[in-house]
Amino acid sequence: MANSELTTSYLSRLSNANHDGVTAQIYERLVAFTTSNQLLTEAVAGVGTARTAEDVAYKRVSAKDFVSDDLKKEDQIEDRYMVTVRGMLNALTELPDDEPMKRKAEEALQVFKDFHFLTTNGYEAEARKTLNMVQEWQTPGKYDIAALGIGPWIEKANVQAGKVLQLVAQRVDNESAKVKGELADARKVTDAAIRRAFDVLNAMTVLTPSAELSALVNVLFGIEDRAKLYYINGASPSGEHQGGANGANGNNGNNGSNGNNGTDEPGNSGNSGGTGGNTGGGDNGGGSGSGGGDNGGDNPGGGGGSDYGNGSDE
Repeated sequence: MANSELTTSYLSRLSNANHDGVTAQIYERLVAFTTSNQLLTEAVAGVGTARTAEDVAYKRVSAKDFVSDDLKKEDQIEDRYMVTVRGMLNALTELPDDEPMKRKAEEALQVFKDFHFLTTNGYEAEARKTLNMVQEWQTPGKYDIAALGIGPWIEKANVQAGKVLQLVAQRVDNESAKVKGELADARKVTDAAIRRAFDVLNAMTVLTPSAELSALVNVLFGIEDRAKLYYINGASPSGEHQGGANGANGNNGNNGSNGNNGTDEPGNSGNSGGTGGNTGGGDNGGGSGSGGGDNGGDNPGGGGGSDYGNGSDE
């Protein structure tokens, strides 16, 4: 049975990216519709305002954090310097016992153990250890870093550690700019705005029907059907055609039953899919059987939308 009224409950089941795209399509259709109905005009304006806020929130959440890439790069350079220093000191500890340089290398190498230094430590922890270790090595009269040959490399490691700490602070600032729950809240506001516009449209189809209004409503139903089929139930264009082929062979009954496990009457839903299959149904027959019964209302079976969550920021 075809939908009789426009609804929005399916929007909460879309992923963040798909919600942004689908609601943008809805708004484009609404704003392009010419009307003298003041209630609809105001409702559409509300959708536009909500969509703008959602766009801002979505971009803030989904934007790539280039600081993280820079942080990883600078940390790896720091690692190389520190690994080189440790390698040089380890090599010197292989000298004969009567070589004075061996003892000096062992003393300098002990600093790695004292600070429990590992290149797998967190960015900030490793950088702070590096700074403290370099400070220890540079203690006047304690380590002969010039003779050991590690002076230039610990200086460069020290510089890298400083860069890492600056980037860590910058990343914290970037994360602080993101408002927790901002996108989830923005999605709810958008859904509510669209619901108000749909309420007006549903009333207009009864009180002041017209060919133009019917065309708009049909397009909006089409957006809903495609969102459920592709974004919630996880179908694909190729899968849809394959479903049509199965429908032509009359094999779509079982597919419909399996697709509608989320409904109250999976058996009946299966029969519905089979009907689409027996009649050939083209893409519609196949889509109903394999896609989980888009005509089952706002709770189609199969529940592909559960993979996306309910509009969280992540």
